[in-house]
Amino acid sequence: MRLFIAVNIKAETKNKIARIQSALRKNCDGVKWTLPENLHLTLKFLGEVDDSRKNLVSEKLRQAVSGIKKFEIDFEKIGVFPNETTPRVLWLGVEKGKIELENLAQKIESSLTEIAGLDLKKEKKPFSAHLTLGRFKSPRNNKKLFDIIKNITIEKISDAVEAVYLMKSVLMPRGPIYEVVEKFQLEEK
Repeated sequence: MRLFIAVNIKAETKNKIARIQSALRKNCDGVKWTLPENLHLTLKFLGEVDDSRKNLVSEKLRQAVSGIKKFEIDFEKIGVFPNETTPRVLWLGVEKGKIELENLAQKIESSLTEIAGLDLKKEKKPFSAHLTLGRFKSPRNNKKLFDIIKNITIEKISDAVEAVYLMKSVLMPRGPIYEVVEKFQLEEK
């Protein structure tokens, strides 16, 4: 099964982000927008994991989040990866809570690389706390969008990180469907 580890956000937060997507959509061609129900923060993409390894992944994940307290996050800026010349991902970045997310992702990364036979590669790039708003189908005709992104001021959107989720991704013609495999609750503050 195709797995990843994520922080899911509340429905109210997804609705606020969907309004940002809607405003940007008017000025952007060639973007496949993330469906509001699929909005999340990816901590680690695992890829195809044999069913026989799922329980081991769950155990390592449980150990990795043990002792981590719930924390607040704020989404505050919009950008693109890797750059404006060849954009592939349009994202909403986390400011408050960024360090906590980085530490959480690093702890998960370290614990999962210990699993023999899982064949997980250590991330080459440093973790970037972001939520994918959409993926560019082509980089053309997006100068207007980049001008808007540079000058846009978005209202801070807050949420709480209360759990980490092991998620399953089922690829479908109209886009992926995400299912919760297991939830790992963080500790009270």
